[in-house]
Amino acid sequence: MTGRRRMPLLFLLALALPALPGCLMFERAPAELGCDPALAGRWLPLPGADPEKMPLGSGDYAEIDAQCQVSLVESGKTPRTRFRALGFELDGTRYLALDQDDMRDLFNDPKAPAGNSKLPATSVLLLKYRIADDVLEVAMPRASRALERIQQGDPGIREVDTMVYLLGGEADALRATLAADPGLFDSFDPASRNPRLRRAGMEAAP
Repeated sequence: MTGRRRMPLLFLLALALPALPGCLMFERAPAELGCDPALAGRWLPLPGADPEKMPLGSGDYAEIDAQCQVSLVESGKTPRTRFRALGFELDGTRYLALDQDDMRDLFNDPKAPAGNSKLPATSVLLLKYRIADDVLEVAMPRASRALERIQQGDPGIREVDTMVYLLGGEADALRATLAADPGLFDSFDPASRNPRLRRAGMEAAP
């Protein structure tokens, strides 16, 4: 990925979900976070993903170490960003939880959060993922589902900024919501054009 301009965090969040312009955040991590050892390795982007969902381009790769420290490397360049990809498992489904610092690193936005930020300091972006046959697939949260729940009168979701939605509650309530509403995330199917990466073989190492 080359030539991407740095943009404010909330604007980048608003671009994260093209199904409906916007982003769904969670008030806090729904469970204790840890490092999934299955993520370790070098990951190369596969074609077919929606470009708004994939932070890597052709020739780029993600390097994840044993502590889940992630380096995103643009082709021919030194690593441009580092963050920890910590997550949890719920009912057999795996999630990553990125806090605001992680997202600034992911989107290459070094700015500190504004003092009047409408997102709680504890808020996280959840990404659902699975690994099968050395292919990592990531499903994004659906802002369109958040808007549907608001229109249905759900008091637990509110729009905290333009096109940025927050699902509130304590950790146990958020776990219950995740279990009850799989529509909060894109599905694992080809039509979703989810970001997909394949694990590189040892021969790919420099």
